[in-house]
Amino acid sequence: MIASIIGAITFLPSIALNIALGLGAPLGDYAMNGKHKVVPQEIRRAFIVPTIMQFVALFILLFAGKILPEIIPYMITRIFCFFFALYLTFYTATVLFSTSRKERCVMGPFAIITAICFWVTAFWSLDWI
Repeated sequence: MIASIIGAITFLPSIALNIALGLGAPLGDYAMNGKHKVVPQEIRRAFIVPTIMQFVALFILLFAGKILPEIIPYMITRIFCFFFALYLTFYTATVLFSTSRKERCVMGPFAIITAICFWVTAFWSLDWI
């Protein structure tokens, strides 16, 4: 399904940003309301869980869109796809209302497209469509 592929591609910058921020890259203007230019050492560990969660969401999207072969039951994939679609909708809202112009203008469009693709894939995975 095309929405799954587009969603996966537009999700990659967010994953890359989290990895870069966790490693100390000076990209703080693109995350966390631009509060830190370089994320402090004690906060960097906090990027591990979201990065893992984003990789799981990426694979769920590709499983739900039947791009990757099914390794977990399809019903569970559907449930997780709806969960991540909802999660990304709220994430998109936080990005769009960020006080950082760079976060809003650069990461905002990626977040919008990714959330839409998750919703399209989630509803497409239902039998009645």
